[in-house]
Amino acid sequence: MSDKDLDNDGLLSINEFAELVGMTVSALRHYDKEGVFNPAQRGKDGGNLYRYYTPMQITAVKMIRVLSEIGVPLKTIKQLGAYRAPTDLIKLLSENRHRVVDEIQFLQEVSSVIGTFLDLLYEGISANENDISVLKMPEKQIILGDKNDFNDVVSFYREFTCFCNAEHSPKLNMSYPIGGYFESMEVFLSEPSRPTRFFSVDPKGHEKKEAGLYLVGYTRGYYGQTNDLSQRMAAYAKKNGIIFSGPVYNIFLFDEISISDSSQYLLQASASVTETRRVPSRYPRRSF
Repeated sequence: MSDKDLDNDGLLSINEFAELVGMTVSALRHYDKEGVFNPAQRGKDGGNLYRYYTPMQITAVKMIRVLSEIGVPLKTIKQLGAYRAPTDLIKLLSENRHRVVDEIQFLQEVSSVIGTFLDLLYEGISANENDISVLKMPEKQIILGDKNDFNDVVSFYREFTCFCNAEHSPKLNMSYPIGGYFESMEVFLSEPSRPTRFFSVDPKGHEKKEAGLYLVGYTRGYYGQTNDLSQRMAAYAKKNGIIFSGPVYNIFLFDEISISDSSQYLLQASASVTETRRVPSRYPRRSF
């Protein structure tokens, strides 16, 4: 566009244009210096250089800003502006859209992991470690591993490592917390440090921890250490007319990322139950 084609009344100063498009003056000057986006007209007053823009340039500069913010080099943007063609723009936008979608999915996964740990940490802070109670728990999607194969020489950590290295569908994201699954309270009582399986608290998992009533207790100790928790839970159930009706899930609310002393990790055990008589007057809802 030549100077004679411009209506001076429609020109915007660099400050006016920057405010209109939501950019800084320094950014516009940088784009101009790099030859990526030039003003429609320039003017001089003494030793001062003035840049003027038109409303027709709004769409172009906003696209340049979007491309720049998602990491497209200014050199590429400059070439696109110099040799404009719909096919070139389609190619550039398509490539970067795929990359942005992948990044969004990654950030959503990170947000989910952070939320999962926050739920466990808040639950740990509010837990009464000496208390055993019946709680209503929501459904949770999980990734459940294959059955463990413990024997006299196979340790807790050996089977844990096998779970981490095994093929899972969906693929195991090691950033999510991992817990122990016992197929029944009888198994938890007889082998409290040897879960039937391991599971990942991953909301993309195809298996699930069913919603319902759970008898919940806590203990502190190293990974795989449950102390007398299973016996305390069994004694409470017998005293209060509670029947165990499903699996037991163990998960650490406090672990190596929140406590430096490994003997003080906080374990929560939740056993699926049915009551023969009502124990509490109301059921708190817990995250796991």
